[in-house]
Amino acid sequence: MGHWRWGGRVKRTGQWAMGNGQWGRWTHRTLWVKYFFRIAIVTLVLLANILALPIMAQTGAQPMAQKADVVIDGRVLFQLRSIEDISAEERAVFANQALWQVIDNADQQPTPAPIRVRTRERDGLVTLRANGRHLLTVTSGDLMAGVLPEERAELWAEILQVALDRAQKERQPDYQRKMAWVSVGVVAIALLSWVLLYNIRRWLWRRQTRKGRLPMWILPSLLGARFLVWLAAGIYVCELFPVARSIRYRIFQFLERTFTDPLFDIDGQGYSLVSLFNVVLLTLALWIGVRVVTSAVKSRFLQAAIPDRGVQDAIATLMQAILTGIGLFLILQVLGIDLSALAILASVLGVGLGFGLQNIANNVVSGWMMLFERSIQVGDFINLGDLAGTVESIGVRSTEIRTLDRVSIIVPNAQLLENKVINWSHGHPVSQLHLPMGVAYNSDIRQVHTTVMEVARAHPSVLQYPQPRLRFLGFGDSALNFDVLVWIRDPRLQFDIKSDLYYMLEANFRRHNIEIPFPQRDLNIRSPQWDTTIWAQQRSQAGTPAALGKEEKQPQGLKTSDLLADVRDFSSLLQNQQRLQDALLERLVKQMRSEDGLNIQNRRFRLTVYPNCFIGSEAVTWLAKTQNATREAAVRIGQALVEHGIFHHVTDEHPFKDEYLFYRFYEDEP
Repeated sequence: MGHWRWGGRVKRTGQWAMGNGQWGRWTHRTLWVKYFFRIAIVTLVLLANILALPIMAQTGAQPMAQKADVVIDGRVLFQLRSIEDISAEERAVFANQALWQVIDNADQQPTPAPIRVRTRERDGLVTLRANGRHLLTVTSGDLMAGVLPEERAELWAEILQVALDRAQKERQPDYQRKMAWVSVGVVAIALLSWVLLYNIRRWLWRRQTRKGRLPMWILPSLLGARFLVWLAAGIYVCELFPVARSIRYRIFQFLERTFTDPLFDIDGQGYSLVSLFNVVLLTLALWIGVRVVTSAVKSRFLQAAIPDRGVQDAIATLMQAILTGIGLFLILQVLGIDLSALAILASVLGVGLGFGLQNIANNVVSGWMMLFERSIQVGDFINLGDLAGTVESIGVRSTEIRTLDRVSIIVPNAQLLENKVINWSHGHPVSQLHLPMGVAYNSDIRQVHTTVMEVARAHPSVLQYPQPRLRFLGFGDSALNFDVLVWIRDPRLQFDIKSDLYYMLEANFRRHNIEIPFPQRDLNIRSPQWDTTIWAQQRSQAGTPAALGKEEKQPQGLKTSDLLADVRDFSSLLQNQQRLQDALLERLVKQMRSEDGLNIQNRRFRLTVYPNCFIGSEAVTWLAKTQNATREAAVRIGQALVEHGIFHHVTDEHPFKDEYLFYRFYEDEP
């Protein structure tokens, strides 16, 4: 029994098993199947429109001469055209009724009599007759260039004779019984074929889920073959019986008249349901085709040529809009729709819809402004009010933002332009975090500073350059207020980094016995009787020698020696920090001059050779990588080394820069 995991739950699937690798291959094939079906839909729509061109030609502004079918048992024999006073429809109805009566009269005889079709010429007119009954007259409208009426009449007479002989044969009981058995056999063959294709598809499906080695088009093809089997069987059985063919012809004629009769006219040109359906179908095909083309261009060319995802989306959206506009213009022109005739209608609708769709228009314009201005791009981490998340896509009307909880939120584009947006990733992703905190008044400030710096330097996601800082904000009601300032590289991790730092600060404060105070309030209770008693006791004891001695020992103010001691303590703290900084610089210099450090060698510029030097831009890259710093901070580190006399520019013409300049350690001077 195989199983596969979905959403944290295990689901049984019989003998089918989908592992992680197989599931990945199946997902990849699903994408190809999706594109396959899109292309198939476009092809079918185009074929449907090509097949509908004859019908569309009859509904144009200048239609061809009207035609009507002469039919026997659902088979179209030929077509008649209209003349001056009689339409083609009236001529065809008269001929079809005459043929039906001739066949009916022949079948009502005890012994079915054969039907004979003859041509007759009188007063310059050629007519066709069946068993002496007039069928139709060949007119000049029925003729082609270079064809005589007699030739046309002879041709139609042969066609009618063959069709009437077949009609009489198909009405015989022997033929009906034979075709009934043939129909049973066709249905049985179709059923067996359907069962066979079903079992083959099921077997291939199981094989694909196990091994995944089948071409992606096999299973959809088998599914379509099962449908085609029954369609072919139905068409074949329908062709065997005259009544079924007649019913099919009448249904098709009804649908054709329903869809081809003009519903309205624009500038003298009639438009029917076929025209409207063709507009809808061609528009759907255009939309699918444009999506396929833009997706292919984006995946094949734009991703390889342009690394910025926002620029890729902007170019793809602009390309999609241009191709859609050009395609709609061509579709309307091919269908014969005069765009100038629609100008007035479009202006009226534009004014009416302008008030109702002004918000949508505002969002569309805002989306284009963001795509071209690039103030907000795909992949940026932003704050919009209380909403914080990553921009997943910028559409024509709205923008998708995925929050840290993995929830997709659709925001109208206008809100991103009208409101204040904090874009953490715009320009440079490096940002500073503020962690406010407070300690008790009896805490040692030097110990607090050391404890906080230990935590800031220990976290791997905190940049060491620019260096973390502890800012003293002031004296609060219950605590000494500080602000921890640290720099991070990825703003998406700011909430997790804050949480980690607070956890580490609490643990480190607890280890060093630094108290985080509760809010404190002083409560003073006063009573007139209690105050009088205490004042009397203090007055009676004021004259005692002990009291006088205590008054002499009380301090009268802050002593200068205590203040100087505090200054010396702070000076020693600064000296310790300076010694620590010198030790860090010494260790950094050793690391730069080691085997894994900078590439120090003789370099040539023009005609001069500079021995034992390195390149400034390479040094900036090395410092940013090894010291967990930005390139700007790395430049400041290098300049600090220059100011401390560690290295210098080979000609002493430049400070330390992130450029192709040569620098040399003083120890390597020739």
